[in-house]
Amino acid sequence: MRKGVMLLLVLVFMSVMIVMSSIGVLAENHTDSGEEERNTGLEGLDKGYACLRGEIDEKSSLSLDEAIFSVLALGSNSKAVDKIEDEKESNRDCWPKGNCNIGETARVLLAYDRMGRSTRGIEEWLSSQNGTATDLTWFLEIDIQSHEASECRVKHDGTEKSVTIKDDLTLQWKSGGASSCLSIDSQGGSYWLSIKENCLDKEFEISCEDDFITTLLYRKGLTGTLFVSSETHSSAGLGSTEEKVSSQCFGAGGTGSCDYESTLWGTLALHEVGENVEAFLPYLLALSGNNGEHFPSAFLYILTNSQDQFAEIVQKQKQNKYWEIAGSSGNRFYDTSIGMLGLGGTGAAELENAKSYLLSIQQDTGCWDNDNVKSTGFLLYSGWPRAAASDSGGGTGSGLCEPANGFCEARMACLESQGLVQNEFECLDFAEVCCSVDVREQSCLEKSGILCSSSQRCEGSSVSSLEGTCCLTACINIQVTENICEQNGGSCKTSCFSDEEDTGESCSISGDRCCVEKTDPKGISIWVWIILIILIVLVALSIWKRNKIKLWMHKRRGDVKSSPVTRGHPRGPPRPGMGRPMRGFA
Repeated sequence: MRKGVMLLLVLVFMSVMIVMSSIGVLAENHTDSGEEERNTGLEGLDKGYACLRGEIDEKSSLSLDEAIFSVLALGSNSKAVDKIEDEKESNRDCWPKGNCNIGETARVLLAYDRMGRSTRGIEEWLSSQNGTATDLTWFLEIDIQSHEASECRVKHDGTEKSVTIKDDLTLQWKSGGASSCLSIDSQGGSYWLSIKENCLDKEFEISCEDDFITTLLYRKGLTGTLFVSSETHSSAGLGSTEEKVSSQCFGAGGTGSCDYESTLWGTLALHEVGENVEAFLPYLLALSGNNGEHFPSAFLYILTNSQDQFAEIVQKQKQNKYWEIAGSSGNRFYDTSIGMLGLGGTGAAELENAKSYLLSIQQDTGCWDNDNVKSTGFLLYSGWPRAAASDSGGGTGSGLCEPANGFCEARMACLESQGLVQNEFECLDFAEVCCSVDVREQSCLEKSGILCSSSQRCEGSSVSSLEGTCCLTACINIQVTENICEQNGGSCKTSCFSDEEDTGESCSISGDRCCVEKTDPKGISIWVWIILIILIVLVALSIWKRNKIKLWMHKRRGDVKSSPVTRGHPRGPPRPGMGRPMRGFA
């Protein structure tokens, strides 16, 4: 009997081990499958757009910002559009009513353009709000093409003054004295003429004895970085050129003073609808270093296509995953949206890194930032734009640019390649316009650079290229610093999935949660414990009822037969040795 019990226990133990192994494999496969599903781009995006629509429907009311970013993502949504219309100033094309400001009005312009609505009234209101940027110092530069000494004359307001350009390129007033609007910039080496602040609206006519070139320079204050105007003018000897300062900005709340963030959004919106925004660039460029909290490089790369701005966007990405700008008025999701907006259409590795990271922390619902409508809308719009739902508001759009009507390119790249911007056609990427010519981006090799691997970063300057981000200096290995959560096998996210729990361990980003698969206190999944308990009960029952189980097994094999029970003595003579003598008869 003991051998039978031992054999039974061995069989049960082996069954438990097989079941546990199967459970482990199934759980692992289930986890892998779940992660793969979460990281599948197309399915994640479908869930994202569906979640955004669902959140809009469920909310009793939307804020103006929520409505604007919802329209930017979806193209048109009746509830969001109604909110925008309700917040419009009654007699002007500006937002919000009662307190019109540049930033929100500019974003409404982008939303209306996304829907295909007419934006003319909004453009006119924005243009009426600009003013002269007085935070800059301006200079007039005159260069003799032969680099030899020459004499030039500068005229303004009907007066003319003569200036000598020496062999060493320094300047000196001739007899008659200095101009009332210009002075030689001795602090800068006497190479330029400084334009006085009260003459910034003047037009200067320049003429020299020899072939010459003129341009304007500007900087913030007396010691800021010196910038060269994008426009230069040249003339043969005794001919003339004209230079006039054009420096504009947008103010905040009707104060009349320049506001940097308002100017960023206002300029971007006007640029998107094809307006000339050159006059706003000096202010934005010169003061970018003093306004880093607004992530100006992302805006300026769209506006200028400057590789310096591209390099700055790339360098600001954190952990090869996201952007989080010090002092920003928004959160990580807002800053990452701005970064992706700036790199849109470039094929930069940093853009793809950000998208992969966002998909890895996407909530089960499909949204981001705890089902935040604004964050989810802005991320979808800047990272994964889709063809916009049309709106019957009187727009002039004629459909998508590619593949039949042109090529989606950066505006500045299109113009520099002598292409025509076709505003009647739409490109999905915000930073691109429909261009009449195909602007071929040079390869990294053609730009004399190298491509860094995903585990490396560029130490120094980088530019965009045909293959993505191109490093012009050297690639160095990224030093990955794990936090306590990741060291213990967790994953840092803004919120945990439904099958995960927060361990409370610290992450490198404040506010993130350390997520691991849900377990019981000893680290084994609850449903695994349930199966173990069931198996233990079965083993106990098998030991307790082992005799009945053995009898049942014999019956199943036919070894035991039952017969009726007979009461009293059996018939027939007693068997030998069975009887005993009665007393008295021995």
